[in-house]
Amino acid sequence: MTDMERNLRQDLQKEMDDMLFSRMELSDSVKQKIRKQAAAEQRSRRRFVLPKAWLAGSAALVAAVVIVTALPMLQEPAAVPTPTDSPGIVLPGNGGATGSELSQLMTTPLGTTEAAKAAFGSGVLVPQVAPEGFKLAEIVGVGMKDQPLRDLNFTYGSDDKTVTFSASRMPAAFPTDLFTPTKVGGADGFIFEQAEFTELFWVVDGIQYGVSGPISGDEAMKVAESVEP
Repeated sequence: MTDMERNLRQDLQKEMDDMLFSRMELSDSVKQKIRKQAAAEQRSRRRFVLPKAWLAGSAALVAAVVIVTALPMLQEPAAVPTPTDSPGIVLPGNGGATGSELSQLMTTPLGTTEAAKAAFGSGVLVPQVAPEGFKLAEIVGVGMKDQPLRDLNFTYGSDDKTVTFSASRMPAAFPTDLFTPTKVGGADGFIFEQAEFTELFWVVDGIQYGVSGPISGDEAMKVAESVEP
């Protein structure tokens, strides 16, 4: 420390003492304690300046990272998958129809099997038996106005479980590598059997048939082999 710096510090100290103690009758020892207390508080304030600034900077950095990361997500919303998004799979009843075609389709409740056959047209096969433990709940047809039905669906219910028999003029597309080839009344078919769900598809005279629901493969086959015109 140079003489000039030392002199400046002493002058500054004197001025501070004059301002601080000008109206107080205090001993030198008390003045010294006050000075130490003031210096300690000053150092304490200085210690907290940097952490607060650092925290503020960190918060700003985190916010920037979040904004940069979230921006692409906001600009490109994630697509919500639907059952027909899976390659090679078209659920029975959709038949691979486009959105405009689906919007023109009408669903019509049909009270009896005879009414269902009449609405679909000649040649359709319908089941003569229900899956064991299930009862026929409803029959509905799907098609364009003033045209023969495209799809015919028989729904069988048992408590909260349902089994569906379907007949469609549209081919059903499904992942054949997961299905096992089979025969339904002499017609080629495919079956996929799990512990609590079975899907069975076959084609007769250009009409796609299917049985699906929480039943065994044997039970699905019984329903399929019972079909008659």
